[in-house]
Amino acid sequence: SWTCHMRDLTNAMLDSLAIAGNAQCLDLTCGTGYATGRIAEKTAGKVIGVDRSEGMLKCAREQYGQRCEFTQSDILEYLRNCPASSFDLITCCWGLGYSRPLAVLRQIRRVLKPGGQVAIIDNSLFSLKEILFCSFLTFAENPGKLANLMRFRFLPNSRYATLLMKLARLKITAKADGTKAYTVATGREAIDRLHATGAAAGFEYAANDTDSEAIFNRFAEIIEQKYQTDHGINIIHRYLMITGTKRC
Repeated sequence: SWTCHMRDLTNAMLDSLAIAGNAQCLDLTCGTGYATGRIAEKTAGKVIGVDRSEGMLKCAREQYGQRCEFTQSDILEYLRNCPASSFDLITCCWGLGYSRPLAVLRQIRRVLKPGGQVAIIDNSLFSLKEILFCSFLTFAENPGKLANLMRFRFLPNSRYATLLMKLARLKITAKADGTKAYTVATGREAIDRLHATGAAAGFEYAANDTDSEAIFNRFAEIIEQKYQTDHGINIIHRYLMITGTKRC
């Protein structure tokens, strides 16, 4: 569901890249393999997808396994085990914020061949700030129900991403910030859509199983109270995109 929602943004970034016919490519946080498969369409070279989720990789192998190689691993650990100067292109779509961005970028530079390209698209730190605000209010009413906190390191915007790219000694070739929104009729529909796209990952396990239904029902009510309009509830995803090269 997330791939379908953000597919046009992923495509636009990939289509902006000059990918050689024999390029060796690495797709980090590949998920179900959509971007990995698109890259494979553009080159006859080797394309490797890396992700921690075996469930997502199962889907990736079923759809793109004939053209791509998929590996289950933490992306930072995988990069650290790669030889220097071994890839022409490294992409990371919608997953950098779940790792350690600066450490990942420094390893990307090491692993890229001279003149190689890096391309990243990700949620910004403020992607779902309205929904996040409602989640805070939900647990403020019942602080004892908060059982788990997800740790993430999403970047606030492309300006901050530019700083990290420069610290990693990568040359920036393009950057952008943007939004993509959709409208739902009710708070419950908002919750269901967030679950379906995976955008609720930070909230989904915040409460224990015994409390989850009641917490999410209240979550839905607060979303309606704060953001319901005559036209429905607007859900806004904010994202950043940045591309660069390793200087020759």
